This record gives sequence, structure tokens and C-alpha cells, in this order.
Amino acid sequence: MSVTSVILPKLGLTMDEGKLVAWLKKEGDRIEAGEILFEVETDKATMEVESPVAGYVRKLLAAAGETVPVTQVIALISATADEPVTLPPAQVAPERPAAVEAPVPPPVASRPEDERIVASPAARRRAQELGVDLARVRPVNGARISVENVEAVHTAESSMAAPVAPSAGPVVPGAVAVRAPLSRMRRAIVERMTKSFRDVPQFSVSCDVDMTAANAARTAAGVSYADVLIWAVARTLRDHPRLAMRYDSEGLIPADGIHLGIAVALDDGLLVPVLRDADAKEFVVISRERAALQEGARAGKLPVDALVGAVFTISNLGQQGVDRFTAIVNPPEAAILAVGRVRDLVVARDGVVVVAPVVTLTLSVDHRVADGAEAAAFLADLAGRLASDMR
Repeated sequence: MSVTSVILPKLGLTMDEGKLVAWLKKEGDRIEAGEILFEVETDKATMEVESPVAGYVRKLLAAAGETVPVTQVIALISATADEPVTLPPAQVAPERPAAVEAPVPPPVASRPEDERIVASPAARRRAQELGVDLARVRPVNGARISVENVEAVHTAESSMAAPVAPSAGPVVPGAVAVRAPLSRMRRAIVERMTKSFRDVPQFSVSCDVDMTAANAARTAAGVSYADVLIWAVARTLRDHPRLAMRYDSEGLIPADGIHLGIAVALDDGLLVPVLRDADAKEFVVISRERAALQEGARAGKLPVDALVGAVFTISNLGQQGVDRFTAIVNPPEAAILAVGRVRDLVVARDGVVVVAPVVTLTLSVDHRVADGAEAAAFLADLAGRLASDMR
């Protein structure tokens, strides 16, 4: 007989808590190892988390809608249906509400001075950003203050402030603007991109690439330009492994495989799911896996390992009609490729003027990892591969 404690896993370097969206099993249910046990919302996406073992769900220690710190025990699974289970120290199974409780009501009176304020690290950061006094925040659905609790108090206090100028009218001097709270995803993007600009010395190089051969290859295989580009980038990275390394204060860390991040635009930001071992896959497989990752990202349902491990990212705005742009390096990766739209341009080929499909590629690189010559060599080899018969 044995009892397994299920914890909220850390699903990213920046994750310190997650919102439990739903349980897929109830107490007493049988579950198999690898079967989905619950869904959790992180700062990146809603993810499905599998059961680590087979057995019976004996206790659910967090309610749907509750924000839980990583590594906290949230469920107990036993090998048999009737063996005794013991709750973790200082943790008691909560009452199950019929529906998720509403956010924190309007601000409450301050705590007594001798009462300790317990808040998650993310909640403390959010309170500082919004200027909310944590002494005026009470936790809901848990023993400590969450980001949602802080934002609810801020919204309530803002509604009690001075009137706001009508959105369609002129700006009234002295009026108080109502700010829309940032989502978890947007806050994560703000933090990562600010850190990238602050800490990563980066530069960019660009080139125009004739996609005539790539167009023939994608047409023959029945795939998209995006799939052909992933295929070519992955194989070019094998010849330029430095651009797949990541910087560490003690040296450069080699990649454990050519795992490409594929940037996917969402309503409130973007996700970068990972296509693993892309250099070992052909057009059709790449196309199928890319489509599945993009669909999962837009639906907010991705496996727990789908957003980690990328060594290089491709950001493609071609479908949005963009000719060229420069992307920001996404640490700890050393490089990112920005892809514009494929457009017909007049070019000279073997001394003859022709119209050809052309794309502009812009490579941004962490200067601590590689220099301009290496970046230029990578782009030149990538352009040569795309212009070849691609076999």
C-alpha cells in the first residue's frame, strides 16, 4: 500500500503559483498514470497535468478557482481505494463550494498590527505595481493573498475615486483614469522582454531570400512556407550550433537538441510552443506538429512540456502582411529569427530580370554568445538552403 502526494508542478522558470482551473477527477475515482488529473492556468497558458501514478483519488486539497503556490500538495492518490491517508502538515482539505467564489469584495478594514500578512510573491509584486496596501486585502479561497485578491481590491478602490472622463469626450484635467489590470500572460511578457532589453546585448542582421525553390518544395509536399522555413532553419542550426547555445555566467551551454520555438500570436500576447528535434523531421511531420502546437496554444490547452526547452525561436508575421521586422531575443535562447511575408519582387537572376517570391529574414542574436560574422554566416547558409532543391 502507498499514498502519493500530487503537487502543483513548476511549469516554467518564472512560475511561482498557478490557478487551478478544474479537476478532471473527483474523490474516489480511479485514475491511470498519465491520465489528465487537473488543468492549471499559469502566466503562459492553461495546461493539462497528468497523474504521476495509477490509483484512486482520495483527497483533493485545493478547490477549482484557487491560486496555489508551486510544489504545494494539492491531491493524494492511493494504491487502493480504502487504505488510510494522512493530510500534509498544516494543510486541511477545503470545503467544496458549489461554484467558484466571486473575487474579493470592496476593501475591508486594515488588519490588527500584530496580524501577519501572508501573500504570494506575485501578489506582493502586483500590490507594489498598483499601490495597494496589503493590510487592506483579505485572501479568498486560501490562506494567503493572491494576485486576483490584490487586483479586486484595486478595482474596488478605483471605483470609489474621482469620476472618469467619458471615453468619447475630451480629457478632463484631474480626472482619474481606470486601468485595465494586466493578465498573467501580459505581466510575464512585460517581465521577460524588459529583462531581455536590460540584460542582453543584442544585435540584428537581415537579408532578402529568393523563395522560388522553397515554393516548389512546399507545393510538391503540400505544406506551407512556414513548414519549409522550419525545416531549413533546423538543419542550418546543426551547422551553426553556437546559435543554439545559451549564455551562462560561467560559459556557454550547448543545446541538447534542435528544439525550435514557434511564436503564436494570441488575443492578449503570445505563446512559444516547442517543436522538438525539428532537424530530424520532414516537411509533412513538421507541418502536422506545427499545426497541433498552434491549435493548442490558441485553445489554451498544451501539454506541460510544450512550452519549455526551445533553443531558437522563429517569429513569423508574414500572414499579417508585414514585410520585415526585428524581434527581441527570448532569454535564455541566444537568437530569434523574424520572418516577413513572401512577396513578389523584381530581381536579377543570372543577368536576367525576373519576378520572384522573396522573403526578408532578420536574425537577432545575443552578442555574448555570437558575433556578427557567425550571424551573417548562418543567414547566408539558410538562404542557400532555401534556394536549393531542399532534399
